[in-house]
Amino acid sequence: MGRVEEVTLPTRFILTAAHLIATLTIVYDVSETTKRGMGSSDLSGYSGERRTLEALAWTSVACFIVEILGMFSGVSLFIPSANVCYIFAHFFGTIFVTLFCWLEWDLSVYPWLFALFSGLPATLEMVLAFLVLQMNVM
Repeated sequence: MGRVEEVTLPTRFILTAAHLIATLTIVYDVSETTKRGMGSSDLSGYSGERRTLEALAWTSVACFIVEILGMFSGVSLFIPSANVCYIFAHFFGTIFVTLFCWLEWDLSVYPWLFALFSGLPATLEMVLAFLVLQMNVM
């Protein structure tokens, strides 16, 4: 049996990439995702909903950039409990974002998906970066 890092690090990277791909699906298909999420009957607030979804999706991509920079800089790479949190967040984030697109969930669900599976891990990454770089915790 190998070290814990031999399993968690590739798993974290693969799940982060999968969640990023699922989010980029929303970014590049925001018009159709908005139409599917609103339903075909009432498209009165289409432009506002589209802007909101697009802003959240691009903010989610920015959160991924923060996480990937933290991962490759080594800030949170060897903190096992943080890696487990990232693995769970991106595993469930991948599943739920894919279901959001595929099952045409209501658009009010995506802010929750963003907060739980993109915003929370990025915040954790920034907190860990502060603790490691400024407070010399590790």
